[in-house]
Amino acid sequence: MKSVQRSQGPVKEVDVDLLVFIERYANDLLKWDLICFFARNPNLYDTAENVAHRIGRNPRVVRSELSDLAMLGVLERDSLNSTHIYHLTQHPDLRHLALRFARHLNGGKMMGK
Repeated sequence: MKSVQRSQGPVKEVDVDLLVFIERYANDLLKWDLICFFARNPNLYDTAENVAHRIGRNPRVVRSELSDLAMLGVLERDSLNSTHIYHLTQHPDLRHLALRFARHLNGGKMMGK
């Protein structure tokens, strides 16, 4: 008969709210990157083209994903002289989860710009 040895390491709890946030909003790599980008720059207001340049991605694809994230409520979209400007949501719960998401990816430390 074989014996099974259990790990004696600490048990980590699953952050269910964060897991649901990831499944709902950061469900592909570009959205993941965009949410992290805005969470690392929570007071930034910028165009899709500038965001694409900053993260090294195709502006057309970034524009589409930013629009999706705005529709989902993670980002907000304003217009300035017929140009769309994106920024992290002001909705307290979603904003808090986006910031927690980015902080979690950085090992618990908030990134500074």
